[in-house]
Amino acid sequence: MVRLAAVREANPTWFTKGNKEFFGDLEYKILHSKQHVPHLVRQTYAWSDMFGQKPVAHWRVNPIGPNMKIENLIDMKFSTLYDVKEWLKQF
Repeated sequence: MVRLAAVREANPTWFTKGNKEFFGDLEYKILHSKQHVPHLVRQTYAWSDMFGQKPVAHWRVNPIGPNMKIENLIDMKFSTLYDVKEWLKQF
């Protein structure tokens, strides 16, 4: 099982204070799919305040690839952590 500490170590710029503040990230977790593929799951305000809208927290997902590399963001936005977990059960 992949742990958040290993992902942080392999991707230090992702977890800097400045990056966290810029994107409005609130929380990070590593969750695994049904096939045991690790994913970085983060609760964030990222881009939700565009066009004068009030910031809304949501969950975003990035697969973790070989060598703990954080891969491209999955297009879906999730309202709750439960929704993320249900989605991961499909894979």
